[in-house]
Amino acid sequence: MTLGYVLYGNNNEIGGATPKEMVNLALENATTTNANDSIRITSADGSDLSASNSGTITLPGATSGTLTTFQLTANVTINLTGAHWGAGTSGDLTDAVLRVLAINDNGTLRWGVAKQGGRETVVTTDTSATATLITTPEGVLCNVAVASATNHAVEIGHFKGFFDDTGGAAEDLWAVQTGVADIITGGTADGIWQPWNPVYTGFSAAPGGGEATWTMYGNDVYVHHNRSNGTSSTTAFTMTGPIKAKNHASGGLTIFIGSYVINNGIGGISAGRIDTTVNSTTFTLYVDSAQQPWFGSGAKNATFDMRYEAEP
Repeated sequence: MTLGYVLYGNNNEIGGATPKEMVNLALENATTTNANDSIRITSADGSDLSASNSGTITLPGATSGTLTTFQLTANVTINLTGAHWGAGTSGDLTDAVLRVLAINDNGTLRWGVAKQGGRETVVTTDTSATATLITTPEGVLCNVAVASATNHAVEIGHFKGFFDDTGGAAEDLWAVQTGVADIITGGTADGIWQPWNPVYTGFSAAPGGGEATWTMYGNDVYVHHNRSNGTSSTTAFTMTGPIKAKNHASGGLTIFIGSYVINNGIGGISAGRIDTTVNSTTFTLYVDSAQQPWFGSGAKNATFDMRYEAEP
């Protein structure tokens, strides 16, 4: 038997808790119905886990400051088909990054796949073993839904996937990518940029092309938006971001940023304003800090970089 061994040490990496140690465990692509539609937790050399070829993982225990070691004697396969983490109906994605979580569910080991990082525990109602119920960015697709609020979630790796929104053999169909560094065991997805498809309001023709990308470091979300101009149809401008924003004491968060604004076809650098919405992915954009409205016609756009805190 070949053992794969990953030792993390006592410190926590950016992005939440890390396991103390993981022995003879790895991630691989798998096929349940359609090619590479699943992610599998298996042994380090790719052979099946069994009683004679088991793996172990040590996670934070149910009592603060303690550790619990779990043994795995069988592979765990999670079929991604039907889950969309809020990306449904907004278009296909290539290089979409999903995180694999090991979860100590108050003494029982669960496995999950998540879009959002930065969490050391998960809300039980965000978890489900039914892929079609994973429709929001904070959702966690599990082999078995998490039952206890006393749980500890640890990212044990991540992978990139192609998301087929409405075509192919099924709705919300995933294909785990298998290129170099597409499947990583033992590392965090923090700092890996990936695309998302914003949904806009206030346009007869929405901005397109260019770049709409994001990443996370811990619980902070970083967004880069640089797309071609859209055509305005109202004085408003909203768009969806990749992850829901945190509820701050005053409600949503107002972010003043240096941005390049196109308003009625006229462009210039502006001290723009973006308001996040509590527990929502919706951004409301303004021409400037004084909340000047947009023209209801002509070319409209905003190029910007921003950071905000995610809702746990």
